[in-house]
Amino acid sequence: MAEEDNLALSVVCERSPGMAVEAASERPPKAGSERARRRTMSRLYAELGALLPNLPPRASTTRIVEEAIACVKELREKTAELEGYSAVAAGRTARDGSAEVVASGKTACFAVQLRAARPGALTRVLEVFQRHGVVVLAATVARNGEDTAVTVTTAAVAPRVLETIKAEIICTA
Repeated sequence: MAEEDNLALSVVCERSPGMAVEAASERPPKAGSERARRRTMSRLYAELGALLPNLPPRASTTRIVEEAIACVKELREKTAELEGYSAVAAGRTARDGSAEVVASGKTACFAVQLRAARPGALTRVLEVFQRHGVVVLAATVARNGEDTAVTVTTAAVAPRVLETIKAEIICTA
């Protein structure tokens, strides 16, 4: 019995560590484990495809990966843009001004309070709406000493666009 253990140990010791790995990689995978791996990958591709907008339900794995890469790129760009707005808005103090948005039905109203009056405030605010292609129904400017209030009434705007416009107004006004 002791001789068998010595013999088994000597066989293991004669092989180099890399040889065991090479031998394992040369062996074909078992059918059951390969089937399970493919099933798992198929399920993961299906889940990823379900998360992507405008993708047909039976898209190829190549298309799923390409669409996922494009979606991640778009989200990173949007995140960088919004973080830029956030950084600029965070740099402003309460005395610099604020913006409020009220949306109801088919119109939205943007009210911007600027504490330090600067020439061209209305122009800068309206340029934001023009960049986003939002129809402006009415715009007013009221000034009281150093304070300036700009109010803009627009046609209906998507909620996501509302927040983007609000952030841009705070940054530019």
